[in-house]
Amino acid sequence: MMEYTNLTMQLQSANWGWSIAFFLWFVGLSGMGMFLNNWVREKALVYVCTAASFLGTLLVVSHLARLTNLPMAAINSLLAGSLNFGSWMMIGMLLLSVQCIGTLFYSLSLAGVFPGFKKLVLGHGYNHLMAVAGVAVTIYSGFLLTQAVGVTLWNTALIPLLWIMSGMASSISSIELLMVSGKLPKEKVFWSRRTALWTEVVELFTIFAFVHVALSSTSAAARVGAEALIGGPWSPMFWAGVVVFGSIVPLSINLITRNHAALAVSAVLGLCGALLLRASVLFAGYYEPVIF
Repeated sequence: MMEYTNLTMQLQSANWGWSIAFFLWFVGLSGMGMFLNNWVREKALVYVCTAASFLGTLLVVSHLARLTNLPMAAINSLLAGSLNFGSWMMIGMLLLSVQCIGTLFYSLSLAGVFPGFKKLVLGHGYNHLMAVAGVAVTIYSGFLLTQAVGVTLWNTALIPLLWIMSGMASSISSIELLMVSGKLPKEKVFWSRRTALWTEVVELFTIFAFVHVALSSTSAAARVGAEALIGGPWSPMFWAGVVVFGSIVPLSINLITRNHAALAVSAVLGLCGALLLRASVLFAGYYEPVIF
């Protein structure tokens, strides 16, 4: 592995830890879960997506600001007309708010709190809207990384695509867990095996494309980050957690059997792999060195 760490004090791991990794994971699970719910339309999946959207939003908000101060700061900024609606962070918070409010309204309607709206939320229009919002918020969570100034490992359009495929894998894992536990009828998710197979294949291809692009980069920091993934400090997490147990093993199980116990193991591994993918990419990010 290249040793650039002594050349400049700027070359340090990016200061985004597990809280951001979990935020990205929850957002991907919720966003792509609502995309797949366009075909499922079952309350168990909607409840999972609602919980994930709120947990993800709370994590990123707590990382950016003190939760006790945020409501009044937002209200005062709105009243003063000083909110910057052109900011990517503001756009992200608006998308997360739509996701949270939309999934919560869906859940409450299915739970009978708003019985008059149950037909509305189960209709095509509302589900199409939530599917679009889910894809948008997942893409945004990846796009947010690409805008990190100085961390060239993340400055690639492959990350939003990788987050989409990984979010799909997480959502299908959740669907299969719900199906195995009897929370979802099998006839509504008969397509899950076929979808899981091509999703895992495309995700693996995107992972290796991401690493290859970084290794071929003219940026020293991008190459250092990629080498940290494949042969450095984050390689055990990447190879074992993401590639082998997070992708190849679930793919193999889906090819071999539909036994419920095996499917449950596959689903749990898929969920863990999606989380570790986000964590390893985050932790492998280095700031571009300034060499004099």
